[in-house]
Amino acid sequence: YGAESKAKNDAGYALKCAELKGEVFAPLIDYFITAKNQLNITGKEIEKHMRSYMHRHWFSYSQWKLPNKSQYEKLQQLFSQKATEKRLASSLSKSHHQLNLTHDELQRDYSELMKNYDELKRQYENLRRPFSVTKDVPYTDVWNFPHVLYYPGKHPCEKPAALLKHIINASSSSGHAVADFFMGSGSTVKAAIQLGRQAIGVELETDRFLQTQKEIENLSQSLRQLKDPYPC
Repeated sequence: YGAESKAKNDAGYALKCAELKGEVFAPLIDYFITAKNQLNITGKEIEKHMRSYMHRHWFSYSQWKLPNKSQYEKLQQLFSQKATEKRLASSLSKSHHQLNLTHDELQRDYSELMKNYDELKRQYENLRRPFSVTKDVPYTDVWNFPHVLYYPGKHPCEKPAALLKHIINASSSSGHAVADFFMGSGSTVKAAIQLGRQAIGVELETDRFLQTQKEIENLSQSLRQLKDPYPC
């Protein structure tokens, strides 16, 4: 219940919860709906016999509930009477004890699914990295990073390393893979390696690719030396 209550605070979760519950409890729900349809009993007939509107929860996927023992036995009386009148096989023939056993089993399945959802939700939240904001500007789509100054061999579209690290930190965790399919000077790949990520780079221009590959190899070697300055 705690997991379900917590998850229901999420936008749109209540609808998904109802759909899931309908799927899990479908064997019981279908048992009631099929019995009603077989005897062609109307909602008004059930209301009159039961003197309540609870049939909407017993014979529908929406907000379904299992009737208690006294309610169920009263329903059985009506369905038995209708079956006799129409010379059809008796309906709602299972005992309330049988239904309770099935209900408890399905409830355990539903609760387990809710726990799994809560765990997946927790893992997802741990993966998210909010973008940096300030007290004065709590929400912003504008990032300010100095552009890359000119140097011999500079790629015309090279992105600032600080910007790329900001993006990578905001969208991944250590050990994750970062892919750049327009690698260019390799700024994204270099930033990813420096942050402990795996990196994949793709570049169309052969000369640029070879130059970038050499730079990345030198960077990787420098990082290894910093990590272990006295290798055996």
